[in-house]
Amino acid sequence: MKQTYYRICPKCGNQNAADANFCLKCGSTLSAADEYTLIPHAADQSFPLFDLELTPDEVAQTKNFIITAATQLPAGYRSAGLIFAESAVAPQAGTKAAWEDLMKHLYALLLTKHYAGAMRITIQPQPTNPSQLCLYGEALIAETRH
Repeated sequence: MKQTYYRICPKCGNQNAADANFCLKCGSTLSAADEYTLIPHAADQSFPLFDLELTPDEVAQTKNFIITAATQLPAGYRSAGLIFAESAVAPQAGTKAAWEDLMKHLYALLLTKHYAGAMRITIQPQPTNPSQLCLYGEALIAETRH
């Protein structure tokens, strides 16, 4: 399978060529740590979370979030109630930008409220603006053992 690589600027989020040493948009230094694989028509949630200014502990925490549409509570977790997040991008920004912005807002909510993840999620475009996405779900809290 042919793969395309690129470097995402950790400061501004601009997509640069895989061999770029500096961001073409803001001039920040780029390295191999900023390199990502581009898979056409697919993605995962491991994209960089720009604008959140996460600590190393928060970055580690985001890697352990449970985010699922499943309706069954995962073992070791309990419900913390309903949650809502939405994207806030310009209509011309496109679906990918709306998805990334939605995930940024969801991760910020989960981190701020100390949730372990979200379940029973539903993601829908807003009826008046299909490039804006809304997420509804239920927050998870890890059960503590005494």
